[in-house]
Amino acid sequence: MSCGWVFYAEIVVVVVVVSVSVSGQRTPLIDSVCQVVQRQQLQCQVHRVETADGYRLSLHRIPAPQNRRCPQQLRPFLLMHGLLGSAGDFVSAGRGRSLALELHARCFDVWLGNARGTTHSREHRTLRTSDARFWQFSWHEIGIYDLPAIVDYVLARTSRRQLHYVGHSQGTTVLLVLLSQRPEYNARFANAALLAPVAFLQHLSSPPLRLLASDSAMVTLLLNKLGLHELLPATALTRVGGQFFCSASRPTYALCTLFTSLYVGFSDYPLDRSILPRILETTPAGISRGQLQHFGQLINSGKFQQYDYRSPRLNRLRYGQATPPSYQLANVRLQLQIFHGSRDALSSLADVQRLVRELRNSITQMYQVPGYNHIDFMFGSSAPQVVFQRIIQQAWQLDVALAAL
Repeated sequence: MSCGWVFYAEIVVVVVVVSVSVSGQRTPLIDSVCQVVQRQQLQCQVHRVETADGYRLSLHRIPAPQNRRCPQQLRPFLLMHGLLGSAGDFVSAGRGRSLALELHARCFDVWLGNARGTTHSREHRTLRTSDARFWQFSWHEIGIYDLPAIVDYVLARTSRRQLHYVGHSQGTTVLLVLLSQRPEYNARFANAALLAPVAFLQHLSSPPLRLLASDSAMVTLLLNKLGLHELLPATALTRVGGQFFCSASRPTYALCTLFTSLYVGFSDYPLDRSILPRILETTPAGISRGQLQHFGQLINSGKFQQYDYRSPRLNRLRYGQATPPSYQLANVRLQLQIFHGSRDALSSLADVQRLVRELRNSITQMYQVPGYNHIDFMFGSSAPQVVFQRIIQQAWQLDVALAAL
């Protein structure tokens, strides 16, 4: 490994440590998601959902327009964010550029999930965020607890039997976890769109993430010594810092885009210079160390499997076997649109093709978008035409066909 990469890995660790160390002094943040939505003169609601294991989640809603031209039979959309993200990911690009706002403009009732531990979902029935036990979860728990609680709530509030789903990155992972573990939930989805899906990570090419995964034992040891359980939370300091250093007018803007590209891939479509500061209004939104560690395990194992406790004894206590079981993707039975970018440094073509093969009981349509990296599906200037339109068109077709029965 070159000295340059060692130095960069050290930079990554320092950034994580500094971001977390300031989180002990948290200034209450305004609801940045509703703030963005209300700037567009749209209604924004916040709903509270409690999971079976006691986490209290915020769920944002942009109700369907009160418009006679909007058909009543359209089923609601649920959008689920990726790692470090929140509901803000789907609105921060603004009108004409954000998936949630485009869906609303096309008459859909739009619901935006916030996973446990993120900016808007930091409460628990009995635990405080200062308690290490609050953070003892990975994305597995988001899939088997958070997502079903959200789905059930949306269907109950809308009096619908099914909803449309869009997940980005980790938002795709948690859907696959839910349907693999609880296949009865297939019936509650009309269809799903997977943007930059993350399941198999054997061919991940993101240099910093592969470096962190390659020495995960050292990272774990460091986190243990520092007593860190939450990583990269949203604070007033991180928000102002991101706005200051990554503003298009700052000389440090190029450095911000370089670090972003090293993580997610070098896109053929550079971000609009005005959009990065808007993204940083809601990102990062915080994760647990378990989420990062679990993804690291997928990189190292090449498998899509449950959390490895790194001990045959602990694995046997948890799973009844010495190694963690793989998720049974054959249990997923949905109509799926799968979108992959040719410049995505996290979700490689080989890994996505493997995922499609494993989803043998689903009807899959795979779209490869030339030049897209991992986040272009959310923030690329061409995403409304290249990606969103396909999602909207399929949902309309399915709902109109259902109404005709």
